[in-house]
Amino acid sequence: MRSFSVTLAILLIGIGNSLLCPALLAGNLHFSIDSVEITPDVHGPKAVWMAGYFPGRAATTVHDPLFARGMLLSDGQTRIAIISLDLIGWSYPSTLSIREQLSEIDFVVICSTHNHEGPDTIGIWGESYIKRGVNESYNEHVEKTIVKLVKRLEESQQPVSVEFAKIDRPDLVHDTRQPIVIDPTIRALRFRSQIDGSTLGLLVQGTTHPESLGARNTAITADFPYYTHKRLQQHFDCPTVYVSGAIGGLMTPPATGIVDDKAAAVQLTTFAYAQAYGNTVADAVAEAFSKSQPVDLTPFRVFRKEVAIPIDNPLYRLARSLNVIRRVSYEWTGQPDSWGERVTREFRPERAAAITEVSLLQLGDVKLLGIPGELYPELVNGKIPNPAHANVDFPDAPIEPHVDQLLGDEPYLMLGLANDEIGYILPKRQWDREPPYAFGRGAPQYGEINSCSHEVGPIIMATFSELCQRAQSPAGEP
Repeated sequence: MRSFSVTLAILLIGIGNSLLCPALLAGNLHFSIDSVEITPDVHGPKAVWMAGYFPGRAATTVHDPLFARGMLLSDGQTRIAIISLDLIGWSYPSTLSIREQLSEIDFVVICSTHNHEGPDTIGIWGESYIKRGVNESYNEHVEKTIVKLVKRLEESQQPVSVEFAKIDRPDLVHDTRQPIVIDPTIRALRFRSQIDGSTLGLLVQGTTHPESLGARNTAITADFPYYTHKRLQQHFDCPTVYVSGAIGGLMTPPATGIVDDKAAAVQLTTFAYAQAYGNTVADAVAEAFSKSQPVDLTPFRVFRKEVAIPIDNPLYRLARSLNVIRRVSYEWTGQPDSWGERVTREFRPERAAAITEVSLLQLGDVKLLGIPGELYPELVNGKIPNPAHANVDFPDAPIEPHVDQLLGDEPYLMLGLANDEIGYILPKRQWDREPPYAFGRGAPQYGEINSCSHEVGPIIMATFSELCQRAQSPAGEP
């Protein structure tokens, strides 16, 4: 934990506000930040199956530790915890369990960086395609660790001011799927002590998959964010909570153009590359804050909505039937706002649905968008082909509302894989699973194989639109 000295000034501020006028505490932003290690034991009795790419990849060693990193924000009336895990993903049912154990916190957001070099926490990367890869004891340990972390955060709150910064770095993002569309914007918040102006912590939203080590690596690592954290510590002398943004599509670190501190080119799938790339991301954040703007993060308003999404992906359906994915599902009614009877061995409807959550945190001047999966950048900047490319499956599908359209010039950060991991979130008119294929291809592009359904993009973006409309009304109900 970062050590905060308890000065006389802090005591006087806290005591004075509470004694003279308790109402003064409302609207005064308080902040704390901390982290707890969650590295799995790779030398235990059970294999640690690594998530991402394909099944059968057992961890052999630990290169660097994995962490749950979090911050707690309070405006005097509402408390919000934001947690980021160095993991592939975290399920919504587990998020709900954690929230039940933290009833004193008004809203808990649990993000995953989507790290491809950590343990399987979803189930589909076990010893084989038909064997579950999750160590249930490990997931339970992570859940308990998150609860302890948030309770620790309650003990170290400090009054802060905040700055927002962003920077476009298209050279740090490579799109592996046609059409080539990226969100190049790194976005960040900087929390400064109101006592001495020192930087207490950062919230940084990146732009790519943490998968610079590749599929042959068997060492547990947080991938490039490990080095991003270290470099930002050097820049700002404070801890960071790093989250991923719109990384669907598939946004990856580029194979060329990355150099180390000696200006030497580094090769992808090496730790030298992970370090150089992570350092470059951190340096970009530091550059962004040279032109930051002050923002007011109070008052807080939390908007959330549970929605049903159909599980049409045949591989996901097979994984569930084999107990590889263990998640409660319900009958798909055709409407995301309602769902039918719970699926059991005795009741197996033609189409089933999972329940997930979309959230929007209105923190004063800034919005935080809770995305329950991997959003395609087209749904951020609106660069959806119109007319659609030839041979896609749904060329006449309505174009979804996109983030920049909904928010305009408002400052925002995206919290990718927030509270769930439902896979890729595609624009419907880019769905391309059936032949003939777009772009003259002889096989489908990668993406749909890791999406629940072609209906997911429209459902998620329509829900964001609804939450944004509610946020625009001062009297809107969360």
